[in-house]
Amino acid sequence: MFRWRLAHPARLEFDGLPSPVRRALAEFMDAVVIVNPAEYQRRGGEPASPDALRTLHFGPRGGGLVTFLVYPPDINPHNAP
Repeated sequence: MFRWRLAHPARLEFDGLPSPVRRALAEFMDAVVIVNPAEYQRRGGEPASPDALRTLHFGPRGGGLVTFLVYPPDINPHNAP
């Protein structure tokens, strides 16, 4: 099972967003974790990787841009080597 959470600096930015933008971003991230986020919107020919950096558009007309790092499910990013 995948879940999303914001790192502290991102949490500060998120809290400062207008309510409709926060809602759109949360809905987008909820949708991303339904599937394996490491595979979400993977481009053809892109090498498989246990962790992946993703930059995707969200919201009405794709007006928002989010970048996130996907960690393998069994790794706690705070304890990773």
